[in-house]
Amino acid sequence: MKKVTSILAIVVMAVGMATVVIEDTSNTTEFLNDSMNTAECDDCSTPPDDRKPPKRIA
Repeated sequence: MKKVTSILAIVVMAVGMATVVIEDTSNTTEFLNDSMNTAECDDCSTPPDDRKPPKRIA
């Protein structure tokens, strides 16, 4: 019974760690995309209606 409990604890810990890594990677990717869009804006000082849409990242 102790072996089963320890194996379940390890599995739960591994799933939790994987979830944290996936979530962190997702947040980092969104931050980088926002930074790239901000860096690509050539006419950010103009009113929003007059701006060209941002370039797409391939």
